[in-house]
Amino acid sequence: MNKFRGLFGFAAVSIAVLLLVSASSGASTRDASDIIDATCVSGSVPSGTYLNLSIAGVCTVNAGSVQVQQNLTVLPGGTLIAAYGGTDTTRVGSNLNVGGNLYVRANGILVLGCEPINFICYNDPDQSVGSYFTRDSVGGNLIAENALAVVVHLTVVGHDVSLNGGGGGVSSCSESLPALNGAPPYGDFEDMIIGGNLTITTWQSCWDGFFRDFIAGSVTLNNNMTGDPDGNEMATNTIGGNLRCTGNSPSPQIGDSGGGQTDVFGHAHGQCVNPSLVR
Repeated sequence: MNKFRGLFGFAAVSIAVLLLVSASSGASTRDASDIIDATCVSGSVPSGTYLNLSIAGVCTVNAGSVQVQQNLTVLPGGTLIAAYGGTDTTRVGSNLNVGGNLYVRANGILVLGCEPINFICYNDPDQSVGSYFTRDSVGGNLIAENALAVVVHLTVVGHDVSLNGGGGGVSSCSESLPALNGAPPYGDFEDMIIGGNLTITTWQSCWDGFFRDFIAGSVTLNNNMTGDPDGNEMATNTIGGNLRCTGNSPSPQIGDSGGGQTDVFGHAHGQCVNPSLVR
């Protein structure tokens, strides 16, 4: 379980301020039948289909499902919260589906997906165990470059996931991010299906980890540092390729996650040659 999950309770802005920019006409509003590029400045992203979508401020996917045919970009300093779910029997959640790539730029924050117990949806009436969940997907790659925080649950990514640089620094455990309802910066990937490779390199933050993920390709963990000595956690994953770990401080570990060993069908290398960690 994500150790910071209990700190989240983000309340979305009820009145949206959305700037929609048509790629062809430059109009600030759109006809509902058009599929256009759009930029969210703040508030809720209206449900519907977009060609490309950019996130410039603090924006939420909480007003129905959003489909992006090509790419979604969290611009430098932007925040996207897409963790408002539903159940099959009570309601359909506000799902986010991206056909192309999802980019998180410098100092951006991404919270994508939610589920019972491990990361309870912000709108779930039961904030102890939860019953709501999302059905989010990215058809291409999820690429975060020097992001401040990246937290992903219960999401399918068709190709690669990479978290390169960023994280707010190893002294960030004392920080409190309003967008994360008081949690410090961190990186987390849980209960995901990744069709390609997972790469986490030069991430310096309070904490990072990945749990219960299926990764079809290989995993690379290089030169990551966390302020929390229980950081660089990994447990109960399935990796179809190799697992390479070098220069991480602390060394990759199961920690206090309560999880089990990770199954590696290729070969473990470096710091991850550890029978208590992998099999």
